[in-house]
Amino acid sequence: MATQPRPVRYRCELYANIAEAEGDSRARVLEMSESGAFIEEAEGFDDRQVGDEATLTLALPGGDPWSGRFRISRLGTSRRELKDPRVEHVTVAVRGYGVEFLELHDDELERLRDFLELLELR
Repeated sequence: MATQPRPVRYRCELYANIAEAEGDSRARVLEMSESGAFIEEAEGFDDRQVGDEATLTLALPGGDPWSGRFRISRLGTSRRELKDPRVEHVTVAVRGYGVEFLELHDDELERLRDFLELLELR
């Protein structure tokens, strides 16, 4: 049985709106791929569990905001770069959630692929 290759993950630092039944919150997205993202734990978006679902909305270039429904697939850590004019390439470990996108429509997937291509070119 052949396994599917894992989609390429791209480092980024975007703010997103997270819509849940409990209300909306803002959180930072640190990694993106065609199949999911890593979302940093933030006030209002913390204490979540594997299996929880919500909707992620991002302002992407060239049009309306992009939205995708997701499910939390893992709890973990990622790296976030600290921005300071006195130092370069300093990162810290941050807690957050690996999420997988659920049932993206073709047009949403195409916009996401276009955005990931921009991340790859930078």
